[in-house]
Amino acid sequence: MANTQTKPSEFYKVIYDPDLRKLQDVVFAEVYDDYFGQSSWISTTDYDRFYGLLRLNPNSHVLDVASGWGASALRLARQAGCSVTGVELDPQAVGSAKARAVQLGLSERVRFETHDANKRVPFADNTFDAVVCFDAIAHLRDRYRVFAEWSRLLKPGGRLLFTDQILTGPISNEEIALRFPVYCLLTTPGYNERMLADASFELLHREDITATLAELARRHCLARQRHAEALRALEGDEVHETLNQYRLVAERLARERRLLHVVFFVQRPA
Repeated sequence: MANTQTKPSEFYKVIYDPDLRKLQDVVFAEVYDDYFGQSSWISTTDYDRFYGLLRLNPNSHVLDVASGWGASALRLARQAGCSVTGVELDPQAVGSAKARAVQLGLSERVRFETHDANKRVPFADNTFDAVVCFDAIAHLRDRYRVFAEWSRLLKPGGRLLFTDQILTGPISNEEIALRFPVYCLLTTPGYNERMLADASFELLHREDITATLAELARRHCLARQRHAEALRALEGDEVHETLNQYRLVAERLARERRLLHVVFFVQRPA
């Protein structure tokens, strides 16, 4: 069995490697319909649908937490015509996102900064019309503090959209290690709702998108099999096996509905 204790620095170094990114684009294009550069468990159709819930316009300013290499932030800016600021822990990902913004002619409306979202974000109160966080909140350590910080950053009436993994069945320590190679806080049904209420958020919409995760994970497994030799050469044996097991376990847990994938859409009171 693969060593499941991959260090976060090693894991993200591989994930955001520029040479691997080129191959990942080929692999991921076989996974996502209308692929636009995302690496999450969210379909392109759902991204666009969720963006519509935010009610954005060209005067809106959005904070994208854990923005990765910027694909979702750039798509949002192009579709809504709004401004977006992305914060991301990995400097290599931030560099890639900035370069892509310049390439697309969006650098005046979309900016990316290196920042640890576990800490206070260096923006003034009431700065943003919306905050989004796709498939990353589980990697932030203090859920209550995170929600309080996002509430501080949002303008009155501002909207928050995030996805989370919800534990609904038995999971072994081996499955947890394979499914989450880096730090993760698993939550149970009702936990987010309580934390959001404590942070004075109003829940507008909650949606189970687990079936989409299961299907995307299945496609990822098949695509990685088709490109196994090239992926292994760039990832290295250990990380290659870790990522294979990560996709396999993700598909199984979602298909058996032991770990749900849920989107939350909430609002700070006006």
